[in-house]
Amino acid sequence: MHSTTVATAVAPRRPIAQFSFVWSMASAVACAAIVATSPARAQETASAVAESAAAAVSAAPSTESRKLHEVIAAADPLVQEFNEHLTILASPWMEGRLPGTRGMERAMQYMEDQFARTGLEPGFQPSDGGPKTYRQPFPLGSSREVKLESITMRCGDAETALAAGTDFKFSSLGSAGNASGQLAFVGYGIEDGPDGFTSFAEGHSLEGKIALVLRFEPMDENGKSRWSGGDGWSGRAGFQGKLSAVARRKPSAILVVNTPGADDPRITSLGTGSGGRAIADVPVFMVSTEAGERLVKACGDGRSLMDLRRIADEPPADSPRSFDLADSRVDIAVEVEERSVIAENIIGVLPGRGALAKEVIVIGGHLDHLGMGDFGSREGPGKLHPGADDNASGSAGVILLGDLLKKDYERLDPATPLRTIVFIGFSAEESGLNGSRYYAQNPIYPIRDTVLMMNFDMIGRILNNRLSVTAAGAKGLEEWAQGFYPASGLTVVPRGGGGGGSDHASFLAVGVPILFAIIADFHDDYHTSRDVTGLIDREASVLAVRLWHQLALDMAQRAERFEPESAGGPMRPQPMRVRVGLRTRAADDGSGLEVVDVTSGGSADKAGIKQGDKIVKWNKKDMPDRNAFVEDLRTHEGGAVVQAVVLRGEEELTIYVTLDGTN
Repeated sequence: MHSTTVATAVAPRRPIAQFSFVWSMASAVACAAIVATSPARAQETASAVAESAAAAVSAAPSTESRKLHEVIAAADPLVQEFNEHLTILASPWMEGRLPGTRGMERAMQYMEDQFARTGLEPGFQPSDGGPKTYRQPFPLGSSREVKLESITMRCGDAETALAAGTDFKFSSLGSAGNASGQLAFVGYGIEDGPDGFTSFAEGHSLEGKIALVLRFEPMDENGKSRWSGGDGWSGRAGFQGKLSAVARRKPSAILVVNTPGADDPRITSLGTGSGGRAIADVPVFMVSTEAGERLVKACGDGRSLMDLRRIADEPPADSPRSFDLADSRVDIAVEVEERSVIAENIIGVLPGRGALAKEVIVIGGHLDHLGMGDFGSREGPGKLHPGADDNASGSAGVILLGDLLKKDYERLDPATPLRTIVFIGFSAEESGLNGSRYYAQNPIYPIRDTVLMMNFDMIGRILNNRLSVTAAGAKGLEEWAQGFYPASGLTVVPRGGGGGGSDHASFLAVGVPILFAIIADFHDDYHTSRDVTGLIDREASVLAVRLWHQLALDMAQRAERFEPESAGGPMRPQPMRVRVGLRTRAADDGSGLEVVDVTSGGSADKAGIKQGDKIVKWNKKDMPDRNAFVEDLRTHEGGAVVQAVVLRGEEELTIYVTLDGTN
């Protein structure tokens, strides 16, 4: 059945994970000599490693008492190698491996150094004709650095200047520029609320003025929403709707003030939690409650900010909801520097030979993670997200496979035809499969010659030896792969359809068959600061590496490539095999899908998606319209777990939806 049979004895499992916290500390301290910037930084980071690892291990029961050196000495050498790569990639020095950061640069340098030591050739040819490099650069948007921000209010001869950083903060929800104008109060900036509610008085113009907007939505005397039934805020509290409504009325700038008395801890913060998506084309600032009080009292008629809030909550019959603050003038200045962000895939090549050399196998996994959790985190920003399972584990596996297969190619008879293998550490997977999509559209070899893509994403927390494997895009691919499962030492859980928000999807979309491995049982530490090295099952991870090794080596020698499932490729219309249980409509500005109804007891309801939410990403893809949503749903089968990024009011949430099957 196979052109080559590779026999592998499965070594007895040894409890490396029990002792991995001490081993991880030792490896991290050794790594300090390479990447730490100072002795103080090294000591600080080593302490952080010890603290997080000890916390992880304290919850795990000890099944036997053995000295650490005995456990290490008895370990499978491949397990030892895997541990070293994993520990370094998930160490605090890598700072969570967020693209564009110092930590990601260190992680990329580590992977390319390992490729070079293994003997893989650099894969990317720069356009200027210079020497080949392991790095394939690609654009990843831009970042903005605020160079100047100021707010000054004048009333008669009095002048009030606010302090940047404490009184106010420029928000990426708006644009840079200078503005001057009269201050105009517009309540909560809500255009269309329940029972005909609106924050805008008829005939009141905002054109050329500085709009003062309250955060959240109408509240009761306890600072809770009048519209959500006592459960947080409704969808109308979010920035998207209110800033869009205010911006359409052409103010010269917008000040969003933390509403006094609101029952929400965010009233002490000048952050937006929105992921930095620009909404208005005028400057937008977050303003503290105290600074907002000073602005109102400086030019008001004796009313406090709380008085204005009560008008916005439920105005008296003789008082308009929006109005100008008499004799006021606000001057605003914002200067920002736009910087292009360039991310890089790390690519190493193992050249083939003979009649198969022009055909290509890609073996990859994403190297990036979430940094300090500023986006995509399930627990919010501010803590280091090491990403040990996601995806230091997969990256370590790719490094091991490069070494194993390089040795195989040297060992085999020089006359044996072999396919070329391309090893890739993808960047910017977490923000939308950006690195793999770029490679699939800009491959170093023609994409038509890529016969298989093998993706590792989260192989570190394999529970009860259960590994999920998806085989898709070609006839006979799954049957061929299944021939290797019994001897793997794993319980392989086949997944059909080709779904899953990881880098293989970029290759499947251009007609390349894929194999995708991931833990079969998700854990609660996914996308949190708790995804640490001390919880990784090294032995089971190496079983996954050995399985991938056998599959790759057989595919490298297989006489024929697999036949695509259809001439139209995998993106042809497919029957719907799942139910998500919600109705959506596209937002007017193409920023996502607004949830208009949620079916009780359905997939979305059980996951926690609510009416009024906005889905901005689904399965790590932007959702500009319903067609994109439906096409992704067609790729899944019942039981698939899909990541949704949702805006609820002002909060950005990451929710995981387990899809119900149609049968």
